[in-house]
Amino acid sequence: MYQQDSGSRTELVVALLGAEVAESGLDAAAMRAVYSGDHDVWVDAIEASGMFGFPALAEITASWAADPRVLRDALLAEADELTQRRCMSAWAALDVRPIAAAR
Repeated sequence: MYQQDSGSRTELVVALLGAEVAESGLDAAAMRAVYSGDHDVWVDAIEASGMFGFPALAEITASWAADPRVLRDALLAEADELTQRRCMSAWAALDVRPIAAAR
């Protein structure tokens, strides 16, 4: 297990999740999960890496819970441009939906 500052931790999370995205893909359903706080699959991925101790995992997951865009951005950091655009479009639709539902 490695100790790292938050900058290198972020880079490591991006690298780990980038590999996960490359393997399994990313779509509108994944964006809905991230947006709604259903982060289990990504928590499991970084936990399984063995790169982070419990305190670091807790900090990472707390940051995702406080602002799901942190996880979204990590997932999209190494995605191709088409995937980034598709996922950001799906995210934007999620941002609009609660407003439309209130009318």
